[in-house]
Amino acid sequence: MPETTDTRTTTERTLLIKGATVLTMDPEFGDLTTGDILVTGDRITAVGPDLDDRASADTEVIQARGMIAIPGLIDTHMHAWQTPLKGLYAHGWTGDDYQSHVFYLREHFRPEDIYDATFSGTVQMLDAGVTGVLDFCHNVMSPEGAEAGLRAHRATGQRALFAYGMLGSFGAPPEDHAWRLDHVRRLHEEVNSGGDGLLRVGMALGSIEYGSMDRITKEVALARELGLRMSVHQNPPGQIRALHEAGLLDSDIVPAHANSADDGELELLARCGGGISFTPEGEFGGGRSMTILNRAHRAGASPSLGIDTHARVSIDLFAAMRLTYLLMRNVDATTEREAGRWPLERHPGVPLVEPRDILAYATVNAAAALGLGDDLGRLTPGRLADIVLIDTEPYGVALGDPAAHVVLQTTPRDVDTVVVGGRIRKRDGRLTDLDPTEAGAATRRVRERVFAEASAHGGPVPDLGPVR
Repeated sequence: MPETTDTRTTTERTLLIKGATVLTMDPEFGDLTTGDILVTGDRITAVGPDLDDRASADTEVIQARGMIAIPGLIDTHMHAWQTPLKGLYAHGWTGDDYQSHVFYLREHFRPEDIYDATFSGTVQMLDAGVTGVLDFCHNVMSPEGAEAGLRAHRATGQRALFAYGMLGSFGAPPEDHAWRLDHVRRLHEEVNSGGDGLLRVGMALGSIEYGSMDRITKEVALARELGLRMSVHQNPPGQIRALHEAGLLDSDIVPAHANSADDGELELLARCGGGISFTPEGEFGGGRSMTILNRAHRAGASPSLGIDTHARVSIDLFAAMRLTYLLMRNVDATTEREAGRWPLERHPGVPLVEPRDILAYATVNAAAALGLGDDLGRLTPGRLADIVLIDTEPYGVALGDPAAHVVLQTTPRDVDTVVVGGRIRKRDGRLTDLDPTEAGAATRRVRERVFAEASAHGGPVPDLGPVR
C-alpha cells in the first residue's frame, strides 16, 4: 500500500472518520476493511488504520464502524430547474410528449422560480449523497435567471458546475445568442476567479439540431478561451462525428445520452480522452437503445451517470447505478443468446462489468467529466474531502465486495453522513444546515406560480392535488 499521508501542515479545522470500510476507488490504495480518514481543511490528509495519533484535541470525530465510506457521488447530467416538475413526465413516450408537457414550461419560469427549483433539487441531491453535479441549465431565458440558479447553488453549498444554457427560445434572433456569450464571460470572471471553488460556471452548448454549427463553434471558442467545461445533448445520430469534423471535439465536452453514437464516434471520444454522460432510467423508460454503455465502456469512452430530469424519475443515483449494472448485464446476455451461446457461460470479457465498475462511473469517471479528476472521485490524501458514509445497519452489510452493497443494496435512506469540502452537511441521517421542508416549500411555490402563468396562457396544467 502506498504512502497514505499528505504532509502539508495547517492549522485548519480537522475531521476524523473512524472505523469505516473505506472504498478509496484507487487501485494503488485499495479498500480498508477497517480504516480511518483524516481531513484537514477541505482535503483528505491521511487514510489508514488507527489515525488517532494524527488528531488534535479539537478534531471532530465521526464513529463510522458498520459504515461504508465512498467518494461523494457526482451527477453529470441534471436539469435542476425541473425539480418541481416531479412526475410530470412519468407517462412520457415521445419527444413531443416532453416538449408539450415539460419543456414548454421554461417560458413561464421567472428568476425566482429558477432559484427555488435549483435550491430544492440541490437539497435533495445532498440528502441522497450526491455531493457534486453538472447542472445542465437549458432554461436561461434572461441574465437574471442564470444568476438566480447560481445563487441557489451558492446557498446550498453543493459542489456544482453550472452549465449555462446557450439554447434560447426557438427562432430567437441573433442578439439572443450574443448576450448569452457576453454574460458567460462576465459570470466566469465573477464566479470562477474567486470563491471557495465549490461553484463553477460551465456551458451547456446549444443543441446542434436546433441551432447551427456556426453558433456551436462560437460557444466552444469562448468556453475554451475561458477554460470552461462543456456538455451537449447528443440525440440524433452523427453529432459526435460532426463535432470532430468541425475540429471541436475534445475531452472538455461531455455528450449526454449518446444512445445513437456509433462505434467510430466512441473511438473518437476515447482517442481525445473524453466520455459520455448516460441517464439510464430516463433513457430505458424512453425506449432508447441500451447498447451504448457496453460499447462506450469497451471503447474507453468513460461513462458517467446522471438523473436528467426529476420530471420523470427520482433524484437517486443509487437507483441509477443499480439499473445501469442490470442493463449492461442484460445487453451482454442478449449478445450471448443471439450468438447461440446459451445457457450462459463465463469467458474472457463477459460479463463486461462488476458493481465496482459502476461505482467508478459515479465517482472516478464523473470527477473526470467535471474536469476534477485530480481532486475528486477517490478517497486518497491530497484530494478534496467529498465523502459519503453509508449505514449498513440494522440489517447488515452484504457479503462479498462492499462495492456491490453500495450499488445493489443501498438507497438514499441509508446515507448517514455527507461531507463536502471537509464540511459535514449531513450527519446521523439528517442534514445539518439545510431543511428539507424548505425545499418542499420551494417546490410548491414554483408549481403555484408557473402553472398559474401557464394556465393564463392556455397551456396544459396538471392537477396539483390536495397536499400542502
